[in-house]
Amino acid sequence: MPTDNSATDDEYHGPKMEIIERKLDQGSQHRRSILAAFANSDETELNTSILRERGDVPTGSANHHLVTLEEWGLIEDTGEREYPAGGGRPARIWRLTEFAEEFIKQTDTALTPPPTAETAARVSAVENRLETVEEKLDDQEKIKKALVLLASQSDAVSDENVAEMRELLGVN
Repeated sequence: MPTDNSATDDEYHGPKMEIIERKLDQGSQHRRSILAAFANSDETELNTSILRERGDVPTGSANHHLVTLEEWGLIEDTGEREYPAGGGRPARIWRLTEFAEEFIKQTDTALTPPPTAETAARVSAVENRLETVEEKLDDQEKIKKALVLLASQSDAVSDENVAEMRELLGVN
């Protein structure tokens, strides 16, 4: 006789899944990467070190993302610890919850961001690179001005050479 799973299924549908999906859309891609590491693994339990590596999560933020996923009810700490292959402190061992397994099945974007999130991430990356380039250009301008100032104060460089240097470097 088939069992009635309707009450169990109802627990996973509706507001909780929608809230988690919205939080994933608004947050870091690393959380989806951690979920994908579980989904793509043959193992049901993975330690922090493996999740960080497979999810390409920075060391400094891995624990934050894991704790957040735990708070959302997507993963749980098994209470066990294991030494990572490279040595160091024992790593916590995690597993997906039943809710997470159902969430991944039900949600198209659980493991990959929707196109708008990907575009937003790209724009953010471009903005960061642009800011770095602008900082480097400012530094180069300062260096140019310092070179011209040093040359103009040197007895070994003529005023004519300083003028040529200003023109060449585009410094007034």
